[in-house]
Amino acid sequence: MQITGGKVGSLSDWITVGLQDMYSYTLWIIIILIILAFVPPLIWIITFINKKRKNIIADENEPVKIVDIKEARQKYIALLQDIKDKYNQGKLSKRHAYQQLSRAIRHFVYDVTGIKVQNYTLSEIKQLNIPRLYYLIDECYEPEFSKQGDGEITETIDKAGRIITEWN
Repeated sequence: MQITGGKVGSLSDWITVGLQDMYSYTLWIIIILIILAFVPPLIWIITFINKKRKNIIADENEPVKIVDIKEARQKYIALLQDIKDKYNQGKLSKRHAYQQLSRAIRHFVYDVTGIKVQNYTLSEIKQLNIPRLYYLIDECYEPEFSKQGDGEITETIDKAGRIITEWN
């Protein structure tokens, strides 16, 4: 306090900074929290979408395999015969024979079309609209994945052979 001319000035005359309301900063805190809550997930989503788009573009630019269909038929018919022989000799269980058959037919389709059916589920194969392939893989599914698969493997191998020889 200062005394001027015999008068005492009040304390508020000396304070040049006014106190702010305690809620005046709340809006900025809310804005910062919103930014911190939404920006990282948004960055993650944008990154994820960009990666997917790059993968799709890469798949579209992948060259289509051109394979001599006669050579592919011979190779896979021989492979089917090998599976059949090993099963008949007792070297393969029914389940393993179905697994090898499914793998062989899927690789045949990949070799002649470039479609990566070896990674497709049964429903994805159905969407390809190749009914004979779908029914053959469907026939392999249960015996392939169950411990005691029911099914006649030699008949299924013969069906696979007919599909390969008749493939256009």
